Amino acid sequence: MVDLIVSEQNPCSGRALLQPILQQILPRIRREQFETWFRSLAVERADDREVEFSVTSQFVRDWLHKNFLTPLQDAVQSASGGRRRVLLSLREEDGHDNLPLVNLPPAIDAPEPRPDAGKSDARPAGDGATGQLGRRLQLSQLNPNYTFDKFVVGPCNRLAHASALAISENPGSAYNPLFVHGNVGLGKTHLLQAICQTVMRRDQKARVLYLSCEDFTNSYIQAIQSGSLDEFRNSHRTVDVLVIDDVQFLANKEKTQDEFFHTFNTLYDAQKQIVMSSDRPPVEIPTVQERLVSRFKWGLVAEMETPCFDTRVAIVKRKAKGRGVDLDDEVASLTAERVTNNIRELEGAVIKIVGIAAITGRPIDRKLAEEALRGVTLARQSQVSVDDVMSLITSEFAISARDLTGKSRTQAVSLPRQIAMFLVREQTELSLEDIGRFFGNRDHTTVLYAVTKIRERSQKDRMFKELLDGLNNRLLTRTR
Repeated sequence: MVDLIVSEQNPCSGRALLQPILQQILPRIRREQFETWFRSLAVERADDREVEFSVTSQFVRDWLHKNFLTPLQDAVQSASGGRRRVLLSLREEDGHDNLPLVNLPPAIDAPEPRPDAGKSDARPAGDGATGQLGRRLQLSQLNPNYTFDKFVVGPCNRLAHASALAISENPGSAYNPLFVHGNVGLGKTHLLQAICQTVMRRDQKARVLYLSCEDFTNSYIQAIQSGSLDEFRNSHRTVDVLVIDDVQFLANKEKTQDEFFHTFNTLYDAQKQIVMSSDRPPVEIPTVQERLVSRFKWGLVAEMETPCFDTRVAIVKRKAKGRGVDLDDEVASLTAERVTNNIRELEGAVIKIVGIAAITGRPIDRKLAEEALRGVTLARQSQVSVDDVMSLITSEFAISARDLTGKSRTQAVSLPRQIAMFLVREQTELSLEDIGRFFGNRDHTTVLYAVTKIRERSQKDRMFKELLDGLNNRLLTRTR
């Protein structure tokens, strides 16, 4: 066998070896598994003794090593005709995507439910496992469209998606509890319900309880009033998977926090899966008991960020396709540029564009999209922009915009640049990746490092915090 050494200077060799390996793996796993765990897989080095693969996430590397190392070794043997050791390593995020390499067919989207579909139109599900599952989904109030195959994955949500998929495949042992946080409209509920539906499909006997924090609180109050606390505790503490949405509403509810604390302990000790979502990290939820905050951090805390531009384009196209419309790249890009806050606003923009086209009978082109999005653009004009931040920092620190976006690492430039990144992160809804693009196409990890460093310094250095507060005040005054 001829040795194959793959490096940056010889990328085609790696691609040639990777393709048959992926073709061997693809039939053995589900589509969503492949999209999550094997999307960024690349060959770094190979010879007659071993093959070294790399991925762009420590989390993905660990999961591949734990759950897919044997299939990967088998695929290497089948593709190359020899038994070779498989190694897994890390590399920087580079946008590598294996989906085109294996010609993965597009997911088939089920039609969106008609908004006027009432109970009189509902038909009973059939008999057997499928019918039972349908009835269970209906009783659990889960949205059938909130599944993993309809969730658009990007740098902004990859960790949350991967961890959600992991625990849905192995609840109670992989990352327990899972705490997902992020601003409204970023897909937290979608992920939580996808976990529930996947578990219920994999195990028809699994006891899955999904409810909002408000529902948990109301049920607890009703149980106290009706003297049925034992029944309440039995129904919440004997499940296999407990999923609580918007857990930040535990704030200022001392008795409910006590009840949830004991429910959490009972399930955790029994190795049952707990999943929670919030609009903020555990430590930022006000008036929540420290013992609860500590438990929220026992497993994995995953942030969902504002989607970057490429992810927004993919979401726009997916939402339009769900309504039977294929948007061209120009219209999808325009919509993604104008609507940056969250997925709900993106979906609203798509609905408006498609609705105007249907009512007027006009084709969906750039002109129609401009008209539909005109109000969205006006609503954003009063917000802080990247230009506002750059203008403030350049004037305050007597440096140029070219310095801020350049490569200089001197303290006189790097500190103002990090402060600028921090202010943009604090005052806008831009994702880490989008911020990096504005500051000289820097990697999102660089932005995260800058934001974390400035935040930590402000917590330790009173004078530095006063400097930041002053910059924030001047920034907000400028944009009023």
